[in-house]
Amino acid sequence: MRKCLGLLAAGVSLLQLCSFANAQAPNALERAFGDAQPCRSLKTKVSSFGISVEVGVDKLDSVKIENLQLSVNGNAAEASARGTLACKTSDEALVEGGFSATAEVRLKVDLTTCKTTETSIDIVKTGGRFGDIVKGLETEISGALRRSLEKNLAKLCEK
Repeated sequence: MRKCLGLLAAGVSLLQLCSFANAQAPNALERAFGDAQPCRSLKTKVSSFGISVEVGVDKLDSVKIENLQLSVNGNAAEASARGTLACKTSDEALVEGGFSATAEVRLKVDLTTCKTTETSIDIVKTGGRFGDIVKGLETEISGALRRSLEKNLAKLCEK
């Protein structure tokens, strides 16, 4: 328990310091999302000139964390964040393009078990060439973000 709390405290300190990092350079939190490759599993169908082609919008373009709030009350931790994830096709794709999705994420964690007890991910804004079809990929995007969050939380609790 103390080990988990100590790690959470260290993580909170690190995340707070990172939130003040230079806006142009990815901070540690943004790099952690990038390392998890949240775009890897995203694929969609695009029609052009009457031909339908499956396109993988599966290459990470950028991650930007706009705000992050953390709070701890006893053995319960809560976090909320707003950020933008941008994915694009590979350079070899027949149809090139990408999308951006701004999401609001909330999660609750039980610090005694290091388990996520609640998670919500809402996509509030989209953009890019394939931005209009992001709603069709919302489940995949939310799942990728959820897996990334849980994976990085698990890493904190292992130490």
